[in-house]
Amino acid sequence: MNEITLLREAGPEAPPLTAAARSAARAALLAEIEAADSGRGRFPLPSPKVRWRIGLAVTTAAAAWTAAVVVSAPDEPGPPPTSVTLVAFEPPVFPLSVDPVPPGLTPTFSADPGGILQARYGSGDGGSSFGIQVSPDEPEQHDVTGTDEVTIGDREGELVSGVDLVCGGPGPECVDVERPYVHLVVQWRDDLWVQVSGQGRYDDGDRLVALARALVDEPQPVPLQVHLAPAGWSVLAYKDDRILTLVNDAYEQQTLTVHLPLPDDVIPADRLLSELMGPVGPVIDVTVHDRPAHLVQIGGGPLDSGWFLQAQFPDGTTFVVQAPAAFTQDEVIRFAGEVTHSQ
Repeated sequence: MNEITLLREAGPEAPPLTAAARSAARAALLAEIEAADSGRGRFPLPSPKVRWRIGLAVTTAAAAWTAAVVVSAPDEPGPPPTSVTLVAFEPPVFPLSVDPVPPGLTPTFSADPGGILQARYGSGDGGSSFGIQVSPDEPEQHDVTGTDEVTIGDREGELVSGVDLVCGGPGPECVDVERPYVHLVVQWRDDLWVQVSGQGRYDDGDRLVALARALVDEPQPVPLQVHLAPAGWSVLAYKDDRILTLVNDAYEQQTLTVHLPLPDDVIPADRLLSELMGPVGPVIDVTVHDRPAHLVQIGGGPLDSGWFLQAQFPDGTTFVVQAPAAFTQDEVIRFAGEVTHSQ
């Protein structure tokens, strides 16, 4: 879905968003994200105007990086809750570690709806890398061409070979390209399955077995963390250490997002009103982490109104909070004050 389509379907001149429209827009976005993850890497961020409208009207996926699983909406969700109660929140973690980590590789973490967590170990230069996926159920394999049994400690696993269709080819359009794969799959415990896969020199069965044998039960905290959240809310998605989305478990259309914009997407305070789409209030100067921050109230319908806060961590890194209208001004500031990020 391009920006013109997004503006037409979710912009200020569009008809009110139905649950079906939200689900369709969400599905198109997530299909693009999954294609980008599988093929050419990450899509760039949409413009801030489009991003805000996507964020609160669809899934609050501020950077268009939410998970690759569609969360279906009920036909008649009813009015959204109009208040929240902030409580202590347990930050997300990835449950396993690699010991030792291969030299030169560092992990980034993601989480998809359904309890599917991923750690991608890479060097940041597009070279060889490997990924660890954990899920409550056995991961589905496509177009399998062969399997080999392996032993991971006292666990039995399988090396699965097959062919994937991925987004590739020249130009901006996505073209399905066949790519051979090898995955190592092992049931780590009753409620946890592990899949290890690699690229470059890690796209090799023996190396995947060695990596799986280096896994230990030591949880890793993800870098972007929230320590305060509305009661009854949980993590919907986490993407590449840059975006974290929480969802109201009782009303899944209501979401709350924290993201780290790329430097080119940081909006100067004097341009916030012109860059944000929809009726907006004045820019309110506030303080977060003992640094100046800027808060704007966004108008619109029940699902696309709320708050946009641009603030900084103590090290100067900019982050953005997009909160629904159920938050008060003070609650947005309190929430932001408990957001942390480690490099």
